[in-house]
Amino acid sequence: MKMEKVELQADSVVFYSPRDEAHFFGWLDQMECVMDVVGRGRVIYIQVDRRRVDAEALRDILAFFQRYRIAMKQLRVFDSEAFSTWFRRSDAYWYRRVFSPPAPSKEIT
Repeated sequence: MKMEKVELQADSVVFYSPRDEAHFFGWLDQMECVMDVVGRGRVIYIQVDRRRVDAEALRDILAFFQRYRIAMKQLRVFDSEAFSTWFRRSDAYWYRRVFSPPAPSKEIT
């Protein structure tokens, strides 16, 4: 059974103490869908096996990204019919951060 890899990026995460940083990596380590975590420069790359992301795992990922202020738009990759009844709820705390359209670019004319 081959892994269906998704790479998420945590850019410029702020840790407020050494224990905060330890909890960050400890939380990732506890997520069964997370296969690898590698830091390069200011970006932490999180490799996720998409096939292991169930509703509970997606809720953990959402909470994790919210807590550490990681860009949530990249979580659209998990939008599927299996999660649509709750993932696309417009009153959910994550909805705008995941599904809002990008701001229009300001062109100079």
